[in-house]
Amino acid sequence: MFLTIITSKKRTFKLRLRQCDTDVCLYHAEQVRYLSVMDKAISRLNPKQKEAVMHTEGPLLILAGAGSGKTRVITTRVAYLLSLGVPAGAVLAVTFTNKASKEMRERAMSILQGNGYKTPLISTFHSLCLNILRREIDKLGYRQDFTIFDSSDQHSLLRNILSEIKFEDKSFKPEHIMERISMTKNEMARSRTGKTASPDDIAIISEMVYPKYHEAMKTLNAVDFDDLLLLTLQLFRDHPAVLDKYRFRFRYIMVDEYQDTNRVQYNLIHLLSGERKNLCVVGDDDQSIYGWRGADPGNILDFEKDFPGTVIVRLEQNYRSFGHILQAANGVIKNNKKRMEKSLWTERDQGPKVNIFRATDGDDEAQWVADRVELLKFEKKASYDDIAIIYRANLFSRPFEEALRKNRVPYTVVGGTSYFEHREIKDLAAYLKICANSSDDLSLMRIANVPKRGLGPTALGRLAAFSKENSISLLQAMRRAGEISELGDKIKNNAADLARLIDKNTSLFRTKREMNKAFRSLIEEINYRDYLHELHKNPKAALSRIEAYEDFILSMAHYESKESAPSLHGFLEALALTDLMNEKDEKKMFGVTLISLHSSKGLEFPVVFIVGVEEDILPHKKSVGDVEEERRLFYVGITRAMKELFITHTTHRIKYGKDVPSNPSRFIEEIPVEVLKKIDRFEKETPEQAENSAKAFFANIKDMLGE
Repeated sequence: MFLTIITSKKRTFKLRLRQCDTDVCLYHAEQVRYLSVMDKAISRLNPKQKEAVMHTEGPLLILAGAGSGKTRVITTRVAYLLSLGVPAGAVLAVTFTNKASKEMRERAMSILQGNGYKTPLISTFHSLCLNILRREIDKLGYRQDFTIFDSSDQHSLLRNILSEIKFEDKSFKPEHIMERISMTKNEMARSRTGKTASPDDIAIISEMVYPKYHEAMKTLNAVDFDDLLLLTLQLFRDHPAVLDKYRFRFRYIMVDEYQDTNRVQYNLIHLLSGERKNLCVVGDDDQSIYGWRGADPGNILDFEKDFPGTVIVRLEQNYRSFGHILQAANGVIKNNKKRMEKSLWTERDQGPKVNIFRATDGDDEAQWVADRVELLKFEKKASYDDIAIIYRANLFSRPFEEALRKNRVPYTVVGGTSYFEHREIKDLAAYLKICANSSDDLSLMRIANVPKRGLGPTALGRLAAFSKENSISLLQAMRRAGEISELGDKIKNNAADLARLIDKNTSLFRTKREMNKAFRSLIEEINYRDYLHELHKNPKAALSRIEAYEDFILSMAHYESKESAPSLHGFLEALALTDLMNEKDEKKMFGVTLISLHSSKGLEFPVVFIVGVEEDILPHKKSVGDVEEERRLFYVGITRAMKELFITHTTHRIKYGKDVPSNPSRFIEEIPVEVLKKIDRFEKETPEQAENSAKAFFANIKDMLGE
């Protein structure tokens, strides 16, 4: 006996019934309910989105224009694969931020509505590689308890190396050398055409330092963020059995924001996809704006050539912006020669035209924007949270901050100092790192005299020399401080005491059920609170630092509460990856948002001001060789706007202390004239606008008086 099920999409399922008992009938009723849920999810998609979701075998390129609903497509496609019986463990979806991976995971599973389905692996590139290395890195000569160095750790290590080789030219800063080393690691030195730039002085220095940096990192049993990707690639290339294991596991692979992948990420995905080539990539070459950090738009432009038999699906229907905004975006981006043809369209109204305003100088531009923000609030009932001011670089925020403060308008600047860059967080993180990895000499050097315990530069130098002579870690040298004749008895005791402190807490973090309590005990044991009061003198400043480390302890408690098997390594990994992404969406933006064009990608606002749209700023004067990326950057800015877009430029601007003439960007001329509205500063106000301006003025007066 068979039960035949025909869904609304004319898919037919025959299920064998051995006996008509209650359990069997309930089971098949549940299957019918689930198939109905999946069909309902697919029915919400437009025809192109459906095509992308239901194509499951072989290479697939989804060209997803801005605001075209790509996240819905990816998450529905994940759910659809599971509905076809693909095991959750065989599905891998990779993206670039923790927030994006979390959202994709939640949305995919909400479509499935339970039904006993396990969650597939939806992860960032760095998290994926970290998980693989935790299991396999011993094959590359590292221990599995390696730690991850952030940029501050890297710069400290480079300074030590430069000091060792007696390189005294201060014009070569560690961050510039590290940037060049990172470029080398990510295979940026050689382009897709095989041409290499002529080496400059910093490239020569970086090439000399790189082997020493790599050797030191391995000695410290540490990796940096680039290593997470590079070492995984090395693992796959050098150990075919490991590659085969992960190829067999991940039989269906999806990559989001494929236009942002670098060459290392490209090679990782190429290797993982194997012979099956069940690889679906989603992206938009028109939004490739991270060339400066290694992103290679050639990865998406050449995908069809790299993966023969590729099916291309173009998502061009935009659900975000009004028609005039999309016409402006299309008019600009079509001038790029290296792109895949697509054109955004919408079923929404045309909306207001794109406003162009010319100011006299930067201060005048900022004040006009601040005044217009207030007018929008009173004239169109816009919320401050709905408005963004977007500029080419963070250094342009100052005049807009001043103008908004003058008008008493609340705002948030995106891209300030990371929480993890504060001194007290780095100090306490260093204590955790040395407890997690006894070879992490850099972290131990950082906290050896924090708080002060008599282990100054001279004492540390002798301890470091002893560790090097005996090929042991600095922590081991401190344990054996009594053997170092050059150290005084007090210094020997202090070094040994610090080693005992680290050893004791290392054991506590491994065995104590609640790590956050062990962390608090450690902070109290070293009297860090008193140290901060002594360091800052000002009680208010010390209190703000204490509040910061209290938040740090809470973050550990939060980590423990959500993990089934929490560990110190796990917490430090979560900390490192969060710091890496520096995700703008983690912090709630309040008031008008001030943000750079690069940081604005992925966000949307009802009202957008793109400011400083002038030659030498956008496109940037240093972008002579790649104006196309600058045009893509402007395109990204335009497509952040949902309802209304303002573009401003000036006739003069202060540059390097001089007042120089400025010209409107060539990109403005590429916007179709029929969608533009040039705003005259002296245009006559309607009676309604005049009334709203008056209301805004008097509201500010009331605010100033505290009424």
